[in-house]
Amino acid sequence: MAIGAIMALKNAGLKPNVDVFVGGVDATPDALDFIEKGELTVSVFQNAKGQGVGAIDVAYKVVKGEKVDKETWIPFEPVTAENYKEYK
Repeated sequence: MAIGAIMALKNAGLKPNVDVFVGGVDATPDALDFIEKGELTVSVFQNAKGQGVGAIDVAYKVVKGEKVDKETWIPFEPVTAENYKEYK
């Protein structure tokens, strides 16, 4: 959706990341390209591996009868022009 917003902004004569900041979610390869071009301000990497490991850890504790927190947070990772190469 962020890339669609960028395309709409350009069609309206606006400069993405200059006139309007645009953010997205998932840090897809296309999104990383738009960050590299300076058109996408930020994306958020949601660590699927970390989510899977967290889910298995909680399930294992439940099976063993241990107490678990009501919620388990896996931190998101902001991806910007400063660090996008780490996600390519």
